[in-house]
Amino acid sequence: MGQLPPEVAGVAGAVLAYSFICLACGFFLLWLVWVHDERKSYIAMLGTFVTLHTLASIIQQIHTIARWRDIKTEQWENVVRNVGNPELNITGASTGLDLVLFYIQYYSYNVESMLILFCVFQFNFIRTYRIHASMFAKVAAMLVPAAQMVLLRFSGIDKSTVAFMALADLIMILCFGGGALILFAILVRYIHSRITLATWNVRYGQSTPSGGGTYGSNSASGTGRQRAPRLRKPSIYDRWLVLRFTIAFFALSIFQLVVINFQLRAAATNNPANVPPEPDLSIDRARGDFTLFAPAPTGVLFIFLVFGTTRAFRQTTWNTLVPRRIREKVEERERRKKQEYRGDFSTGASVSVIHSSAARDLEAGGMGAGGNGHLGVPAAIKLRDMSVGGNGNASDGKSDEYPILKGSPTVGMGPGRPRGYSRPRPYQ
Repeated sequence: MGQLPPEVAGVAGAVLAYSFICLACGFFLLWLVWVHDERKSYIAMLGTFVTLHTLASIIQQIHTIARWRDIKTEQWENVVRNVGNPELNITGASTGLDLVLFYIQYYSYNVESMLILFCVFQFNFIRTYRIHASMFAKVAAMLVPAAQMVLLRFSGIDKSTVAFMALADLIMILCFGGGALILFAILVRYIHSRITLATWNVRYGQSTPSGGGTYGSNSASGTGRQRAPRLRKPSIYDRWLVLRFTIAFFALSIFQLVVINFQLRAAATNNPANVPPEPDLSIDRARGDFTLFAPAPTGVLFIFLVFGTTRAFRQTTWNTLVPRRIREKVEERERRKKQEYRGDFSTGASVSVIHSSAARDLEAGGMGAGGNGHLGVPAAIKLRDMSVGGNGNASDGKSDEYPILKGSPTVGMGPGRPRGYSRPRPYQ
């Protein structure tokens, strides 16, 4: 396997295979976004850049496997020539192609940080001009890290270790601090809303002047018409969107803190006293190098698990990957369960309502046309004369002629009230 020691081939192959699995998840997420026509969304851009840095990591792994001994020798020579240069703290003494691939990955990390920060902020605090704010945020997330990479490489700022390290970690630190403040503000708003709801006296179950229940009847039912529900295009977002971005923010923040920690440790040992006399070509060093390749591809896998599992994406994945015969069997089984549940529920509820309401009316003491004259409902109705069908209506088809419902107005109500009648009390 190239210049790699045979003892490390298993570790290198496992990490490379894992990276390809993560890359496949990234491409699948991009395909899901593409078929849902969300190519300009935050999820599309985030998926693009995590896939990009995973692809760069895979190329670097293959290059390292093929030229491991030469690469370690070139890195040692770079350390000897440029000991004390702060660029060694973040690049790990990479040269040539590996240096280019490193800056591609480092650029992607900073873009991802800004995208997550802007998205969480926009969805929680921006109510107007969202399209313009989204366009500005996405452009800024791509241009600002690009300017950062140019300054790090060509501005001569590497003459000052403090200035170089501050510039290298500036975006990560600002995004981490800004994200923490935003999440704290979201938590304060949530607590305030819960307190407000707890002190708001909502009179559930109290009748309205129009005779409806809680909050009154629908405006469509008052006019005798019902508005047809609008057919909305399935969205890739769901009600857990903010939570998903919050999880992504915490995961990315942990990764950034780990990266900054490695940089600070490298800066502490970047001096002539710690330069080895020869390149380290040991097996332990090779295992450590390939183990450090694993965190980068993990980002795209995590993004796929967080954002690729929304309801719309799950449905598309189900319809695409599962064979049609299996889908039809599962959907038919679910359809039968729903029909059985709805049938049992509607029959049981209808019988309970009619029997309880009819019992209260009949216990009033024969208040029919031949009784005391207050009610226009025939007194001869008995429970055993009712046969309820599957839909909850009387079998004679005239259930609407004499409604037996709790609180329904009755025909022929006289000036008096039935015995035992009392005005309902408002809900306290």
